[in-house]
Amino acid sequence: MENKDLVFQMNKFVGDLHVFKTKVHNFHWNLTGEHFFVIHPMLDGIMGEIDAQIDSVAERILMIGHRPFGSLEIYLKHTVLAEAETKAYPAKEAVKLMLEDFKLLLAEANIIMGIAEKEDDQETLTLITDIAALYQKHIWMFGAWLA
Repeated sequence: MENKDLVFQMNKFVGDLHVFKTKVHNFHWNLTGEHFFVIHPMLDGIMGEIDAQIDSVAERILMIGHRPFGSLEIYLKHTVLAEAETKAYPAKEAVKLMLEDFKLLLAEANIIMGIAEKEDDQETLTLITDIAALYQKHIWMFGAWLA
């Protein structure tokens, strides 16, 4: 497959996911307050999901004949996410920041899905659709928790 735009968008997404995992790990380590015992283990689950998504998207890039990005420098150059400072994070702040990032990640996934659909790449479309559906669920759940 020669669609460089699709591969580039998928590679950007790999970088976004690496940056997001670092942020979630930061929140996990620096979480404070009354909701600690609820949110702390939930963050472990989110990190596991992100690891699986990174691996799936990177492997899909390889399957279509290209190489996934593999350096922090290139992830940071292309990500749509902002890094989070090292500080204490009350649960509501951490969840609010993750909610904002899930919305950005969903927008990136939608770009990939649009290109994959145009290219009739059903396998990539299915992979990213499944990830996007999970983000929609997190957006709904995080929003409900914050309400």
